Amino acid sequence: MNDNDVSIHGKVLYSGIEKCPVCGRDTLHVIEILYSDPAFGDLILYSNQCDYCGYRRVDIQYLNSKGPSRITYDVKDDVDVYKTYIFRSRSARISSPELGFDIDPGPDAEAMITTIEGLLLRMIDVAERMEVLNEGDEESIRRLREFKDKVQRALQGGFRFRIIIEDPNGNSMIKPPPGRDSSVRIEPLNPMT
Repeated sequence: MNDNDVSIHGKVLYSGIEKCPVCGRDTLHVIEILYSDPAFGDLILYSNQCDYCGYRRVDIQYLNSKGPSRITYDVKDDVDVYKTYIFRSRSARISSPELGFDIDPGPDAEAMITTIEGLLLRMIDVAERMEVLNEGDEESIRRLREFKDKVQRALQGGFRFRIIIEDPNGNSMIKPPPGRDSSVRIEPLNPMT
């Protein structure tokens, strides 16, 4: 095995320069790395980045399925917000009934690795974009602002809520701060749900 075969605990399956789907130039760096992870099993990390236009896409394909599951975590305070990690596979749905959002996977969904803080900041960003799109619709603007206020309180640890991940392949996880692992509930998910 030579040095080109391994990249930080993974085996490089492919590395090359290809045509960028955005600018059409041969400046897209593509790399595919096979990893074996104790928590997730075997997975392939795909990374594409264009030197010319800045296009970027990262994705993860899980090679093992643990079976459909629902993961629930009760966020109680700001420690949970800032120190709990979410690993969402591209096929998983994330929701919070208390905050009032659902993130459904689409055909171009990417895997997500973030903290709960990062997820909440994304929700605020989406709400702000929707405010611009709904300019003139006072009721929509009012509901979006109420949502943003609730998420802001949650960011500060002043609002208790749940994060629920439903994954048909069981490859997502929630990693809470040390000592809070017992707060993560994992249950099998009926494939018809």
